Amino acid sequence: MDSTKIKSTVKKIYDLLQERRLKEAFVLLKLLADALQQWAFNDKLSEIETSYRYMIQYMLDGFQDPKRAQIYNGLILSAYTLADKMADSLLEKESSSLYYNRRRYRRSQSDFNIEEQAKKLEKSTESLALNLSISQEKGEPADRENLLRTDEQEESNLFLDVWTNYPASEQDIQWLKSLLVSDTISDIRLGLLITAVTLNLLHYYNERKLMWLLSAYAHPSPLVRQRALVGALLIIYRNPDRVRLSSGILSTLDIMAENQNLKRDVCNIFMQLIKSRETEKISRKFTEEILPEMMKLGPSVYGKISQEDLMNDTTALNKNPEWQEILDHSGVGDKLKEMSELQMEGADVFMSTFSSLKSFPFFNDLSNWFIPFNPKHSALRKLFGDNPHENILRKVLESSAFLCNSDKYSFALTISQVSPTQRETMMGQFIPDGSDMNELIKDESTLKSSPQDEIASNQYIQDLYRFFKLYPRKNEFDDPFVENPNFYRDPTLRKLFNNDENLRIIAEFLLKKEYYEEALEIFNDLSLHHQSDGELHQKTGYCHQMLRQYEDALEAYLKADMINPNSFWTIRRIASCYRSLKKPEMALEYYRRADTLRPDNLAIEMNIGHCYFEQKQYMNALQHYFKVDYLDPKNPRAWRPIAWCSFLEKKNEQARRYYEKILAEKPSAQDYMNAGHVEFALGNIKAALNLYRQSIEKDGFNLERFLTAFRQDEEDLKSHGIAPEDIPILLDQLMYSVSH
Repeated sequence: MDSTKIKSTVKKIYDLLQERRLKEAFVLLKLLADALQQWAFNDKLSEIETSYRYMIQYMLDGFQDPKRAQIYNGLILSAYTLADKMADSLLEKESSSLYYNRRRYRRSQSDFNIEEQAKKLEKSTESLALNLSISQEKGEPADRENLLRTDEQEESNLFLDVWTNYPASEQDIQWLKSLLVSDTISDIRLGLLITAVTLNLLHYYNERKLMWLLSAYAHPSPLVRQRALVGALLIIYRNPDRVRLSSGILSTLDIMAENQNLKRDVCNIFMQLIKSRETEKISRKFTEEILPEMMKLGPSVYGKISQEDLMNDTTALNKNPEWQEILDHSGVGDKLKEMSELQMEGADVFMSTFSSLKSFPFFNDLSNWFIPFNPKHSALRKLFGDNPHENILRKVLESSAFLCNSDKYSFALTISQVSPTQRETMMGQFIPDGSDMNELIKDESTLKSSPQDEIASNQYIQDLYRFFKLYPRKNEFDDPFVENPNFYRDPTLRKLFNNDENLRIIAEFLLKKEYYEEALEIFNDLSLHHQSDGELHQKTGYCHQMLRQYEDALEAYLKADMINPNSFWTIRRIASCYRSLKKPEMALEYYRRADTLRPDNLAIEMNIGHCYFEQKQYMNALQHYFKVDYLDPKNPRAWRPIAWCSFLEKKNEQARRYYEKILAEKPSAQDYMNAGHVEFALGNIKAALNLYRQSIEKDGFNLERFLTAFRQDEEDLKSHGIAPEDIPILLDQLMYSVSH
């Protein structure tokens, strides 16, 4: 049985267990046991199935067992765990993944266990600390560098060992528990090991390790507790069935749900995971829209700067105020402003910038994708010294809330590749007297007045996102971001942040990001509990409308209208829904209400005209279209309906005047066709043919589309007295002229 077959079989077992089809799951489990040919697995499977059959027999015999549900849940959990263990044993023989390569390597070392590796790390850390405490005269810098590298390697080894630790022994669990109360392990190192446990749980679920992550939320360090909480939430979301079957996990979550700080943190993490969905969209926007436009600006920008300025002042480009004018004119300025606003709200705007900077040898080490930024890391030893500019850079990177840890390392490693002289010049140009950089530090510290927990969780989620999207062997990992985690849809997770204030914040954010279906779920529930809140009904209706669910949208808008009958916005939306439902007479009633609230509103006047038009009351429609044209004579939006209504009312000269104005602007293929109809009705056959030909040319010579559109208007042409037999003759002549 190869790796693909093993994984697909286990996936089927999971699905069957989730659907409570245990008999079928046992059949597939037997296939795995037979492939392994290990008596221990066969015995365990036989034990589970026998217990299940006894339970069924007791039920058939009418025996009332108050613990039946508990026993049933325990059997399902045991089947899940057995499937995991058998799959793990089979894959260890078959898989060439990094995970199993590491496992096989460690298994070849007979005396290996995690606690021993942890002791090696403690010893290397003590040696390094001792070296640092010795004076410069007595300690060789080279020794210190070697000791630092050894310590980092032992740390990496421990990370890999924790990641591949399955199945965990009682000794392993107790060692993990000891870490949370140890005064010898740093917060940075504990945070790194929490990530290793999270990756381990993403590979194979373990209830006791999930409990360990939940207990780590009580740690005093924001970095530790937020990493633990992010990891625990992702594991719970990916294993909803197992979590619901575990009374221990559920009772722990019930207790934690009383903690208001936890509710806030879970809400923040959920929001940050929603923002992560935007990352690819933001990256595409930057690479496909902003960057190409900025590249085009090159000649324009430099053309505004004299050669003398460029020769004498390297900052002329920054100082020239005309650059901003060019940015504004090109539209790039608005896009950059949008990116800046996204950054301020916590969106991940740097993914595209740093995605190409993950090829440093530093990132060959799996653990380095998750290590909190540490300027003392050996990879950065050449960068951070006594130079004042570099010290400022270190402070900025350490304090930055915008950059995640992975990107801080990318940035620092990139700068370190530049020669010291060039680096000095570069930093001097950016901060000639240090004031600009100090201001940046000040700005960052202002930002950090927001909760440290929120910054820690946001940076960690971005670190995870980069790993799962950019790591060279990412296909060997189950990417939790693929599923777009929605905590609201998981009842277990929902209770961890479920208060109306948090729900409303999340729903508003989903609405802003145009995730209408998910926002609607929350707004619907909130509306049920707050039926007198007109704004909730408005937003519920808006989500329905954007999903083209017009009947439901109308129902919500009408509720909002009852609560606040003078809302111009609601009245317009009701009218819009009626129009979408092909009820122009009802739409007209609401547009007239809107008109009384805001007289001479051009959009309302246009829509009133449209409602009359849809009821074929063309003269009434024209009155409102003419009003729009009178109030805004340079705006062509009323010209088309005026021209077409005039044609339908046989006011052909009037229609011609307006089509002449339309064709002088930016005409469409339809405009040329309609103008041709007017000339045809006036008897100007040659002019009509010429306009029809231009319509075909404008549409890329798509004759079929032209003929389809033309035939829809034949009855209108006949109403102008055009003989039915003249129409095909004209079309044939048109085909002759186009073909030549």
